[in-house]
Amino acid sequence: MRSSTMARTGYARLCGALCGAALALTPVLAMAQDAGGGQQQAPILPMPPVPEFKPLPAGTKPAAPVIGIFNTQQIMAQSTAVQKLQTELGTRREALVRDVRAEDAQLQAVRQSIIKAGKAPTPEQQQELQKRVNADRTKFGNRNRILEEDAQVALNQVQREMQQIVSAIASARGMTMVLQAGTAALHDNSLDISDQVVTYLNQALPSVYLPGPTEDPEEIAKSGKYPVMPFQPTDGGGE
Repeated sequence: MRSSTMARTGYARLCGALCGAALALTPVLAMAQDAGGGQQQAPILPMPPVPEFKPLPAGTKPAAPVIGIFNTQQIMAQSTAVQKLQTELGTRREALVRDVRAEDAQLQAVRQSIIKAGKAPTPEQQQELQKRVNADRTKFGNRNRILEEDAQVALNQVQREMQQIVSAIASARGMTMVLQAGTAALHDNSLDISDQVVTYLNQALPSVYLPGPTEDPEEIAKSGKYPVMPFQPTDGGGE
């Protein structure tokens, strides 16, 4: 039994929560969102008739399914690796916020000094200011991208390990179908394997590899050289 589609909803929500604050900071991202804001209406296409497919003769009925349930959000919330990750990414996000605000304050100070001089800014001053703004967009936009990709790199490890654990538990218990808790309107608690998944996940993956604050995940991927030791969070939390 494979669970290749598991955890998508809860995983996406968690990733968004980890990176959301930083995403709203960069002018580059805001410009990209404005550029892609318009939605195009789907075209109406012709629908030629297709051959009629008649009912098939009765075949062999499948065996009654043995169902399991798991809750991705619960598992992620109780994962020690994810907890460490949230702390570290929170620290990096706060550093980005501080740097953006500090740079904005400096730019405002430069503009105010020009205004107080009582003269219109010279073309050279305007060029210098625009150059600095463009450089900031590139610099902070790149840091924001790295922060988002760091979260993806780390959470992908948790997701892949969770898939293996769910498959192993399902196989050991003879389950032929495993569903996300959110897709079942009602289920018996004896079907829920979330607690068992959490136990094995924390044993197998107490922490994840996270690129360092100054490392670019895309450059690491191009090099093909992956560190064997996980990044140690700045708060000193370890295995």
